[in-house]
Amino acid sequence: VLLLGIAAGLPGCASSKPQGEASAPNSLESRSDRVAGGEKSGRMLVWNASLSLVVSDVSASVDKAAAIAEQYRGYVEQKSDSGEASASMRLKIPAASFNDAVKAVQALGEVTHTRVAGEDVTERYVDMQARLKNKIELRERIRQLLQKATDIKDVVAIESELSRIQTDIDTLAGTLKLLKGQVDDATIDVSLR
Repeated sequence: VLLLGIAAGLPGCASSKPQGEASAPNSLESRSDRVAGGEKSGRMLVWNASLSLVVSDVSASVDKAAAIAEQYRGYVEQKSDSGEASASMRLKIPAASFNDAVKAVQALGEVTHTRVAGEDVTERYVDMQARLKNKIELRERIRQLLQKATDIKDVVAIESELSRIQTDIDTLAGTLKLLKGQVDDATIDVSLR
């Protein structure tokens, strides 16, 4: 009974505000300034680019794109091809090198399509951090209740609630880690034909 009172007294801190997408700037130079400015201002931005290119040699361009990813301390997350006809790749690049990597990939051939977008995930990240902090505090209060419990029925109920809260904590911590990884490593989707 005490357990339910503690859990009910803990307000949620979920934000009802929708997550915004930063508008893609007209030039990569201004985008680069925004990335640097966003980091300095404490904003957390997830950057993505989608590039379509016509190249003279698809196979050689795939190798060059992979080398570009390595050059900027990134990697090829996925790759598929249709022989010499076409190929697609997903490159993960540290956000600080995103602008330069996009320019390098664009230099591989004739660019037929470019889309650069940044999503501001700051509110979502801060909200999840606050929820995680509250869950950890709740876990500690419930552990204190467990130490005071004498009835086996109460012990079982409290341990069950502790298990549920620990699962919530693990889920939130994992999601925060994933979100931070998306901020740290930008994505460049490349289509070559």
